[in-house]
Amino acid sequence: MSKNVFLALIAMIGIASGCGPSFTPSLQKGEAVQSGKVLVIGKIVIDPVWFTKKDIEQQDGEIPNIRIGMTYDLSKEATEGKLYYPDEGVNPVLGEFFCYPLSPGNRYIRSGMVFKVKGHHMVGIAKGQAVYDVLNFFRNIRFEVPPNTKAIYIGTIVYKHDGKHATAILVRDEYGEAVKELEKLKIPGIRAGDLKKRLAAVVK
Repeated sequence: MSKNVFLALIAMIGIASGCGPSFTPSLQKGEAVQSGKVLVIGKIVIDPVWFTKKDIEQQDGEIPNIRIGMTYDLSKEATEGKLYYPDEGVNPVLGEFFCYPLSPGNRYIRSGMVFKVKGHHMVGIAKGQAVYDVLNFFRNIRFEVPPNTKAIYIGTIVYKHDGKHATAILVRDEYGEAVKELEKLKIPGIRAGDLKKRLAAVVK
């Protein structure tokens, strides 16, 4: 999904025009990490699986993403149905390892949104445009990006849900798989031994 579509969808959780988060693109195979950044590796899973084969076909075969809003501290209220302003945004593919170059410091994952095409508008000026179901996750999950580190692994974050909202969060340790993923990426200047385990923690 494009950056513009991502930002438009993030706006649905109450971000005012012109005050949206910065968008961090994922690191691509063979791409170097910018100076002053740390490579953050992890995965996000939703349980139970929310997408059928037909759902994915309606999304032109794209594997679903989750739109994540993060803040640097907990001073901003972030609850469903109320305005809040993330400091940073990412949109990892569900069930796949993500790799984002981030600045050192604390991060709090405050919100997640997953969109599923349920049909299309049949009439009017919006005819043909997709209509979405939305699965919302509002929890506080902390992880630290330490300075003077090349790469960290924050775990597999599992959002359990009831079809509309999060019911529980857990963090799985799949460090061995993350090391293999890092090796496949062939990032200049970063080896498997550089990946440090810094598992995220659910705050509340």
